[in-house]
Amino acid sequence: MIIKISHTTNYNFEEKVPRLIQSLKLYPTTCKNQKILDWKITSSQGTVIDSYYDALGHKIINIYNKNLKGLQQIKSVGKVQTKNYFGTILGLVDKVNPLCFLRYTPLTLPGNKIIEMSKKIKKRKNIIQFCHELNLFVFELIKYKSNSTDNNTSGEMALEKGEGVCQDFAHILISLAKVLKIPARYVNGYLIEDANTTDYYTHAWVEMFIRDLGWVGFDPSHKICVNDRYVRVSCGFDFIDASPIKGVKLNYLGSEQLSYKVDINSSQ
Repeated sequence: MIIKISHTTNYNFEEKVPRLIQSLKLYPTTCKNQKILDWKITSSQGTVIDSYYDALGHKIINIYNKNLKGLQQIKSVGKVQTKNYFGTILGLVDKVNPLCFLRYTPLTLPGNKIIEMSKKIKKRKNIIQFCHELNLFVFELIKYKSNSTDNNTSGEMALEKGEGVCQDFAHILISLAKVLKIPARYVNGYLIEDANTTDYYTHAWVEMFIRDLGWVGFDPSHKICVNDRYVRVSCGFDFIDASPIKGVKLNYLGSEQLSYKVDINSSQ
């Protein structure tokens, strides 16, 4: 499948920003599951520089800004050809030991609910089957509700609330998997929905590491494994770690407004 994506991020700064450095993880992953046919990242202000590839294989783009004020528009546009390997992610340029992804973060730290829940789950010898069952299990834990949580909502908090969005499903599955000693990480990217969908957003899912198979992608908010309808962009310990844009401002105390728009379409 060939998937065309246009992702526009708008920042609006109330006052002049003396200096702003932004680090972008907006370039799709290079692996056997997807081939980048065309991809371009631009910014209406600042100098865009291809910086380096990190240990997880992300192509890091930096934007350097001086005396920035008003609107800054960052656009990530291109085409990706995808293949379905039934969840298995092949050919990753990943130098990080999977065991590092047993580490918790504030967003994936298990609380009483997740810990007690994990004690009732019987781990199977067939880890592949068990991971599928765990993915289905998390799907039933909360209801999907837009704008019900924010970027500071942990998996435990979403579970207590009983509702959330894709990142909350992901944080809950990551937390449960780590309690059960399965390395798991957060993945950020895009999902092309059915033909009737017109409103698109970035999407989040999970990769769990299975010995002798590697990283396998699971989407607990859709209760499936990832397929050729997914475009993988970044990964990390949680939403914050895998965030597509991070910035450091110097000598700026003013406010900023953020908005974004995602358009996706496909051809076979």
